[in-house]
Amino acid sequence: MNISYNWLQRHIKEPLPDPESLKEAIIFHAFEVESMEKVGEDTIMDIKVLPDRAHDCLGHGGVGKEIAGLLGLNLKKNVLPELSNLPLSTKIEVQSDICRRYIAVEMKDIAVGPSPAWLKNAIEGVGLRSINNVVDATNLILLDDGQPVHAYDVDKIDGGIVVRVAHEGEQITTLSQEQKVLKESDLIIADYLGPLAIAGVKGGTSAEITADTKRIIIEVANFAPVSIRKTSRRLSLVTDASKRFENELTPEIAYDAMRHVVGIIQKVAGGEVSGMFDHYPAPQKPRTLSFTRADITRLLGSTITSAQIDLWISRYSIAYTKDGDTYTITIPAQRLDITSACDIAEEVGRTVGYENIPVSPLPFTPVAIPGEYEKVFATKYWLAQNGFREVMNYSFVKKGDVSIAYGAKDKSALRSNLSDGLKESYEKNKLNTGLLGLDTIRIFEIGTVFLKDKEEMRVATCDKGIFEELPLLQFIEKYNVDTVTSSTFHLPPSTSFKPWSLYPYITRDIAVWMSSPEDQKTLEDIVTAFSLRYCVREPVLFDHFEKDGRTSVAYRFIFQSYEKTLTEVEVEAWFAELVDKIKAEKGFEIR
Repeated sequence: MNISYNWLQRHIKEPLPDPESLKEAIIFHAFEVESMEKVGEDTIMDIKVLPDRAHDCLGHGGVGKEIAGLLGLNLKKNVLPELSNLPLSTKIEVQSDICRRYIAVEMKDIAVGPSPAWLKNAIEGVGLRSINNVVDATNLILLDDGQPVHAYDVDKIDGGIVVRVAHEGEQITTLSQEQKVLKESDLIIADYLGPLAIAGVKGGTSAEITADTKRIIIEVANFAPVSIRKTSRRLSLVTDASKRFENELTPEIAYDAMRHVVGIIQKVAGGEVSGMFDHYPAPQKPRTLSFTRADITRLLGSTITSAQIDLWISRYSIAYTKDGDTYTITIPAQRLDITSACDIAEEVGRTVGYENIPVSPLPFTPVAIPGEYEKVFATKYWLAQNGFREVMNYSFVKKGDVSIAYGAKDKSALRSNLSDGLKESYEKNKLNTGLLGLDTIRIFEIGTVFLKDKEEMRVATCDKGIFEELPLLQFIEKYNVDTVTSSTFHLPPSTSFKPWSLYPYITRDIAVWMSSPEDQKTLEDIVTAFSLRYCVREPVLFDHFEKDGRTSVAYRFIFQSYEKTLTEVEVEAWFAELVDKIKAEKGFEIR
C-alpha cells in the first residue's frame, strides 16, 4: 500500500523522523517497506501490510496510529460533524445478512466539480486518479480510515435502495465500463429497476455522480469477508474496496467514517445533511483478554518486565485493569488480529524491539521417537543392508477403497496397496539396470495404505521381479529384523542407508580467488576434508569464473547434526577454521 509521509504527518502532533529513519523504524517494528520514492515535496513508501493487520492498517490513519505507538508520539484528534437523525426520503431495505451494517446519509445542495488542489494531490500522490470532489472525498476516506465509501446520485435511483443477493444472470455495467453477469451468490446494492453496485467490490454507472448531481446518498457499509472475496475473484474485479472487505473490517468504524466523509464533502462540495439510516442488527460486542506477565515471558524471555508491558498499553491507549500479575485488556475494535496472549507477546516484543531482548537458549527437550517410527527406521536399515533401494510412490491413485473429493482424474482415491506402485517403479527401472551399475533391481517401499475400515503401515519389496507385501509387524517377525540395535540413532557404519536428521541445517558460502586454475585441486582437498569433518554432505561448487588472469570459485557447505540443533556460534567457529586454513595457503584470497 502506498503511504504518504506528509499525510502521516497530518495525523501526528510531533514532527516525524526523517523518511529514512521512519522507514527503518517501520521495518524493524511493524511492516516491510518494499520501496520509498521522493515525489515532489513528499515521500511515498510502499508498505507491505499483511492480512493479519489489514483490519486496521490499510489506511493512513491506522498506519499513523501504529507509528505513534512505536515512537511514543501523540495522535491528533479529528473534529467530526454530528449527523442528523432525520429519516431518509429514500427508502432503504437490507435483505441479506451478508451486509452486517449499512449506513446511508442523504445530502442536498451539493456542488459537484473539480477537487481542490490539496484533495487532488493527496489521492493522486498515492496512485489514485482524481474524478471529482465528491468521488475524491469518498476515496480519501478509504485511503485514510481504511473504510470503503460509495456515493449515489439520488435522482437516478428508482424507488429506493435494496441490499440483496443478485438474481441469476442479472447484469451490471461497472464504473470501469465492464459488463458483468451476476449470480445468486453475489451481494448487490440495487434500486427497483436493477443493480446500482456490486456490494463491497465496485459501483455501477446507473447512479454515478456527475457534474449535474445535486442530491447524493453516501453509503458506508460492512460486508462478510468471504462473500466479497468470492464475488471479487469470480468476476475478476479486485479493487481497493474488495481488498479491505475480504480481509475483514469491524463494523464499529463505519459511523465515524461516515462522519468523516460528510465533513470532507461539506468542505469541498458544500451541501447539507437531510437524513440518515443506520442498519446494525448485531453490534460487535467489546472483547476482553486476560493474560499474565508469565504468559509473555514464556514466549519472549524472562527479561520482559511489567514496565515494558505497561509501555505497550500506554502507547497504544489500551483500556485495562490489573489484578496482581493479571492484566485484563479491552481489545480495540479494529484489532481483530488480537485473540490470545501470544498476540500480546508479539505486540510487546515489537514495542520493546526484538533486537533489545537478550538472546537466551530455549530449554532442550530430547526428541521422542514414536514406536512405529523406530520399527520403520529399523526395517529400512535392514533392507538397505541387504541390498534393497528405497522408492517413494504417490498415495493418490486412480482407484481405491477410499475416494477423495476434487481429486485429479487419475488421482481420485487413496492407495489400498503398495505393490501396484512398486511394480510400476520396477518396470521403469529394470531397463536401465546396466546404466545404474546394478546386476538386478531390488527395491522396497514402506508406507501407509488406506482400506475401507482402517489405515495400515506396510512393507512391499521387489527382489529380482518377485514381489511381496506384508504389514510392517509381520515383515519384522518373518525376517527377524533387529529393532533394538538398528533403530537407535547410533547405527553401525553403513554406505547404503543414512536417516534424515530431525534437526535444522545451517548453510555457509565461501568464495576464493586462485592465482591459477591448477590451484583448484588443492582447494578442493581443503574443503572436502573440512566437509567430511563438520558437514552432512560434500561441498557444492556453485560459482566459477575467470577475470584479470585469476579464477574465482565459490562453495556452499551444509552443517547439520543428528544429535541437536546447531548454534550460530558453533558453526561460525568451525567456519573460521576453514577460512584460516585457506588464507594460510599461498595463492588463495577470500573474495
